[in-house]
Amino acid sequence: MAKAKSLKKKKVSNNPCWKGYIKLGMKIKKGKKVPDCVPAKKKA
Repeated sequence: MAKAKSLKKKKVSNNPCWKGYIKLGMKIKKGKKVPDCVPAKKKA
């Protein structure tokens, strides 16, 4: 039960990327679709 308490809060925002990164789309990695996160200053 102690483990469940430590996992109380996850990310609140809808952004799947780290702080300072933005999502440009999706890419395939090891056969799965994952968000394509790039640094916020580098826009394609």
